[in-house]
Formats: sequence, C-alpha cells, structure tokens
Amino acid sequence: MPTSSSAAHSSAFVCRRARLIRGLTQEHFAEALGVDPATVSRWERGKLHPKPEMSSRLRAITDKADPLHSEAFISTSPTCKIVCRLDDLTQITLVSKGLAELYGLSAEELIRDQRHYESPDVERVNEIVQADPRWLRGEIAFFETNHAAHEMHGKNLWWRTIGAPLADSEAVLWEGVLDPNPVLFWVKLTPFSEAV
Repeated sequence: MPTSSSAAHSSAFVCRRARLIRGLTQEHFAEALGVDPATVSRWERGKLHPKPEMSSRLRAITDKADPLHSEAFISTSPTCKIVCRLDDLTQITLVSKGLAELYGLSAEELIRDQRHYESPDVERVNEIVQADPRWLRGEIAFFETNHAAHEMHGKNLWWRTIGAPLADSEAVLWEGVLDPNPVLFWVKLTPFSEAV
C-alpha cells in the first residue's frame, strides 16, 4: 500500500486523489481551484507540477480525507464510484449514490448482488492489475481503464475509469464515466516513479 509519505512524492497522485475525494470531473475541479481544465489534466499526467501554494491546497484536501470521511463522501457522491478490495477489484464494499441511480437500485442492493458488475472485461482488469507485482507492493499510484461492463437496456456499457488505493487501507477507490465512443479495451498502471 502506498503510504502518505510516498504519496507526498507524487504531485500527479495528490492531484488525482484530491479530485477523487471531492467527486469532481477535471473540468469542475479546475473551476473550483480557479485554473484551466488543461492544467488539471497536465498535473494528473505528471506533465506539469502545481505551484507550491496550489500543492498545499491539494495536499490539504487529501490530508483531511480520513477513512470515515471518505466513506461518507463516496457513498453520497453523485458520480459513479465504488470502493473495492485492494486484492480483488471485483469485490465491492461501497457504492456511490450516482452509481446506484444509474443502475436504478439502492447501494445496498448493488453491494448484496454484485452480478450487476460482472463482465469479462472487469475480470480482465482485475487479472491485469493483480498480475503486476508492483500493485500489491504499493508501487502503483493509480490505474486507468477503458472497458465494457455488463449489458443494460439492450446495449453494453463502456467505462473510462481510474482507480487509486485509499491511504492506510486495503481498499481502492474506483471511479468512472460512461464512454459514449468506446474504443478497444485497455488497462494502464502508473507507478509512483512515473507519476512524479
């Protein structure tokens, strides 16, 4: 698991983590910070580092996110989020309000009956992430995917997602948006060494 000290070395991780905690898209997060959305994108890709005062603001967001606060925030988030086990991304422990509304079920129903998430692509994501030895050693800052989910209303849903380990936890916060123009399946793991 990444520790808070290893996360402190990665401005890309801190920026993404702060945005995930707030439950915002890059555009809305940029608006809240008073910067251009392209700037947030470059921060998250490690192409640009925030100025010291902005780094302090981002770290303040992540530092305030204790596990209880994070659970409460994630569960009430209007965006599509899940918390799953670090060692098995198919085992969901928390579902956001936004995801429950998308499925038309309660969060409790989604957690109780996890077949709503089952798909060959979700299994492939789990296998790829778990097969990378850097994942369980805590060397991966985040992973990103483009994958199909199960069928809903007669068509397959495609997701663009990002998953990041929750600090001091054996869990992963995985959030996504529906991809209206799906491309091929892919998974990309970004280690801390490349996220800086």
